[in-house]
Amino acid sequence: MMIGGSVERLNHFLIDSYFDKYIVACGLTNQELSPIADFASPGALARQHVDHSVSPTPPSISVDSRLPVAWEKGIIPKAWRRAGGILIPKEKNSSTIDQFCQISLLNVEGKIFFSVVTQRLSVFLQKNNFVDTSVQKAGISGFSGCLEHANVIWHQVQTAKKEKKDLHVVFLDLANAFGSVPHEILWTAFNFFQVPEDITRLVKTYFLDLQFCVTAQASTTAWQHLETGIMAGCTISPLAFTMAMELIIRASRWVVGGERLKNGLRLPPIRAYMDDMTTITTSACTKRLLDKLQGNMKWARMEFKPSKSRSISIVKGQLANERFHVNNEPIPTVLEKPIKSLGRWYSAELKDSKQINSTALPGKLKLWCFQFGLLPRLMWPMSMYEVTLSHANRLERLVNAQVRKWLGLPRCLSNIGLYGNRALSLPISSLVEEYKCAKTRLEMTLTESRDPFVRGAAPTLVTGRKWKPSAAVAVAKTALRHRDIVGHRGPWFGSNNTDLAKGKTEWRHMVVEEVRHQEEAARCAKAQQGRWMKWEGVERRKISWNELWSMEANRLSFIIRATYDVLPSPTNLHLWYGEDPACLQCAAPATLKHILVGCKTSLTQGRYTWRHNQVLKCLAAELENKRVSINAMPLNAQSTFPQKTAFVREGEKQRTKPSPSEAGPLSTARDWEMRVDLSQRLTFPPEIAITNLRPDLVLWSKSCRQVFIIELTVPWEDAIDEAFERKRLRYANLAAEAEGRGWNARVWPVEVGCRGFVARSTTRLLKEVGIRGQAQRKAIKELATAAERSSHWLWLKRRDAAWAAGSDQPEVGQPRRRVYCVKGPKHPTKSGHTTDDVESWWHHTVIVCASHPRRPQLLC
Repeated sequence: MMIGGSVERLNHFLIDSYFDKYIVACGLTNQELSPIADFASPGALARQHVDHSVSPTPPSISVDSRLPVAWEKGIIPKAWRRAGGILIPKEKNSSTIDQFCQISLLNVEGKIFFSVVTQRLSVFLQKNNFVDTSVQKAGISGFSGCLEHANVIWHQVQTAKKEKKDLHVVFLDLANAFGSVPHEILWTAFNFFQVPEDITRLVKTYFLDLQFCVTAQASTTAWQHLETGIMAGCTISPLAFTMAMELIIRASRWVVGGERLKNGLRLPPIRAYMDDMTTITTSACTKRLLDKLQGNMKWARMEFKPSKSRSISIVKGQLANERFHVNNEPIPTVLEKPIKSLGRWYSAELKDSKQINSTALPGKLKLWCFQFGLLPRLMWPMSMYEVTLSHANRLERLVNAQVRKWLGLPRCLSNIGLYGNRALSLPISSLVEEYKCAKTRLEMTLTESRDPFVRGAAPTLVTGRKWKPSAAVAVAKTALRHRDIVGHRGPWFGSNNTDLAKGKTEWRHMVVEEVRHQEEAARCAKAQQGRWMKWEGVERRKISWNELWSMEANRLSFIIRATYDVLPSPTNLHLWYGEDPACLQCAAPATLKHILVGCKTSLTQGRYTWRHNQVLKCLAAELENKRVSINAMPLNAQSTFPQKTAFVREGEKQRTKPSPSEAGPLSTARDWEMRVDLSQRLTFPPEIAITNLRPDLVLWSKSCRQVFIIELTVPWEDAIDEAFERKRLRYANLAAEAEGRGWNARVWPVEVGCRGFVARSTTRLLKEVGIRGQAQRKAIKELATAAERSSHWLWLKRRDAAWAAGSDQPEVGQPRRRVYCVKGPKHPTKSGHTTDDVESWWHHTVIVCASHPRRPQLLC
C-alpha cells in the first residue's frame, strides 16, 4: 500500500505494523496462549484515513522515521531514555528528600511509542487471564479500581459488624514502592507471564540506559542512571510494576482463603491497587498472610513501612484493639491514627464553610469558592462514606442559608430559586442533587462492574430510609425505557428513541440525567414560588458566571426575588408581618404584578411607557444595524451573504448551501426603511395605508412591497400569550388594508416580560430578519437587561408619588453602553432614612446617569 504524507505513515505504523508484528510475535504453539490473537485484533483500534488534500505539503514529522526503526530493530533512541524530573511534596512542610515524590518528564515520541506497547500488553494480559482484576486493577482499563476496591472493603467491614463476625483488615504501605522495585523482578514477571521475547527485549533496552536529572529551585543535578525502580511519568512503567506486584501476590495469596459470602462466592484475601495493598481475612489467616507477604517482599528486595500501615480488627461485630506486626514492628490501628486508603478516610472532618464565610470577599466570590472549592471536596467523601439523605439535607440547609446571605436573598426563598433549571438558572449546584447523582453513579459502577466478584458481593449503599440508590436507578431506567417506547414526537419528525443499546458510559449518563430530572420536578412543586411554570412561550434565562461578575449585588437579588415573587411588596409584607397591603399610589392591593404592570396611576404618569421605550430602543438598534448592513450589500444577493462553517454532528450531513429561510426576507431588497415611535410621534407610511394607529416599529421596502408591522409589549410574564393575541388582532385590519393596496404585510407582535424574560415571539422575529447565533443571543440578553433594569428602577421608585419623565431616569435601554454615576445623593443613613431609601440610594449610586465620556469614580 502506498503511503503518502508523514502523518499517514505514522498512522499506518501505529495501527497496521503493530497488529502485523504482534500477530507474528504472538503466534506461538502454546495452546494456553490461544486468546493472544484477540489482542492483535483490528477491532480494538479502528483504521482511520487521514485526508491531506487541503495541504499539498504536509508538515514533516520526525517520529515517522524513529518509531518504525525502534519497533523493527529494537533500537531505542537516546532522547527517549532521558528524563527531567521535578519534586512534588507528599505532605505539608516537606523538608527531607523522603517527603517528596519525583515526577519525570520524558520525550513525547517515546511516550507515544510505549503507550501503544502498553495498551497491547494490557490486552495481552487480560485475554490470557494473567492479571486477576478482582485483586489488582491498576494499569488495566475498563475498571473503576478505586471505587470498586474501596466499596467492597467497606461493605465487608460493615457486614462483619452487622452479622457479629470476625474480620481483620490491614492496609499495607510499601516503602518507596516505585523507587525500590528491582529491574530483575520486572523481567522475572515478564518471563512468568510469557510476554513475547521481542517485547521483553525492547523494554529491557529502554531501561538499560535510562537516565534522569532533577531540578529543584534554581539548580539541576547531573544525569543519574536509573539502576533500581521505575519512573512516575513513564507510560510502560506502571504496567510493569503491576505485573511485578501480581507476581508477589500470586506467590502469597495461596496460603489463606478469602471470606465466603452467603451466595457461595469467595472473595479474594488480598486487594491491591499499584502499591496500595489490603488484606481482608480472619486473625490467624492475617498473621500467616502477613508472614508470607513479608518473606516474598524480602525476596524481591522490597519492604513494608509499618509506621504508615494501619489495621482494623473486628471481633464478634465489635471494634477490637488487636495488634499485627511487620518486620517485628507493630502496625498502628485506626483507633490510634486515621488512614486514607484509595480515597476513603476512615476518620475525617469536613468544616470549610466557616473559613469561606469569614473571608472579606463579596458574596459572589464566596459563592464561587463554594461551587468550585468546597462542593467538589464534599462530593468524594459523600460518595464514599455512609452518608444518609437526611444528613445531606441538613448540610444543604446550612449551605442554603449561606448562599442566601451571600446573594442578598430572603430566607423564604425555596430551593427552586437557587438550583432550578427552568425559567431562571443560576450557575450553582444543589448539594442534595449532586449527592444523589454521585450515589447513582456509584450504584451503577458496582452493579454493572466487569469484575464478577464485585457484582457478586453486591455492596449495599447506605443512604437512609428516605431514598435508595438502587430504587432510584430502577425508576430512572424504567422511565428511560418508557420514553424510548412512547417517544416525544411523531414518526414524521424522525426517530426520537433514547438508543438503549449505547455503551455503558452513555447509558450511565442518561440514567444520572433522569435522576436530575426527577429532582428538578420535586423542586418545582411550590404553590407561590412555582407560578413561573404557567409562563408559556418564554425563553429560559441562564445566568453565567461572566454575567454574575458584571452584575451589581442588588440587581442580581432583584432578578431572583422578582422571578419567584418574594420581593417585599405590600401584599407580601401583609402576609409576613400583617402590614397594610394597599398601594401608595392608587390604594389597590399592591402585589408585585400591580407595582410593575398594573397600577393605573403609574400608567398615567408614564412610568410603564418609559420602561417600554427603554426596551424599544434596544430592539430598534438591533433592527437598524441589520437594515443598514442589508442595504449596503449588492443586489445579486443571497450567494453574497457570508456563510460560516456550521458544526456537523455525528450522523448528520453537511449542508452544501443555506436554505432560503436562513437568508431571511430582508435579502430580497436593498431599499429598506424603518420608523420607530420613540422621540417623535410615528406617522404610518401613507403609501402603504392611511391609519391613525401607531405601531412601535415599521420596516418596509418599496421595491419588493413588503412591510413589517412590529408592536412591542412589556407585560407580566403570565400574560405574554394574551398580549400577543391582543396586539395581533389590533393590527389585523391595518395589515388587511395594506394587502388590499398590493403590499405583503406581516404583523409581528413581540413581547419582553417585565422581569427580563424574552418571549419566543421576539426570538422568531430576530431569526426572521436574519439575526442568528451569537448576534441573536446578544440581542436577547440586551432586551432582557433593559426590561429588568427598568423594572428594578420602577420598584425602587414605587413609594415616590411624583414622576417627571426624563428628570432622573437612567437610560438603561441604550445598547452596549455602561451607565455610571457622576454625582449621587447624600448617604441616607446619615439623614435618618429608611431601609428602602438606602436601597434606592445604592441603586442611584451605581446606575443613575447616562454613560460619561470619562469613567468617573463611583460615589459609595
